[in-house]
Amino acid sequence: MAIKKLVEERDELTKVVKKKAAAKKVEVAPKKADHVLFVSADEEVVSFDITVMGEKITPRWDSEHEHLIWRVPSRLAERFAMHEFVVKGRIIRED
Repeated sequence: MAIKKLVEERDELTKVVKKKAAAKKVEVAPKKADHVLFVSADEEVVSFDITVMGEKITPRWDSEHEHLIWRVPSRLAERFAMHEFVVKGRIIRED
């Protein structure tokens, strides 16, 4: 008998908790992008790596094998943007 009563109390409490949880609106902060893309402005003939803060970032070719695309971690994006090729416009940031 006592066990049956405990089970009923537990079930009732679970229902109350579920109702409260459903009533709360939980706002999730928008997920920050973990990578930023940089693309060569003009066609490139040779692929070249760029080292930022000791990390080598290797580009990939686009589907036509004309432009290079660097996938830069967000934590390095600002430093990558300070690279001479970005500053002079040879590489542009995709937003």
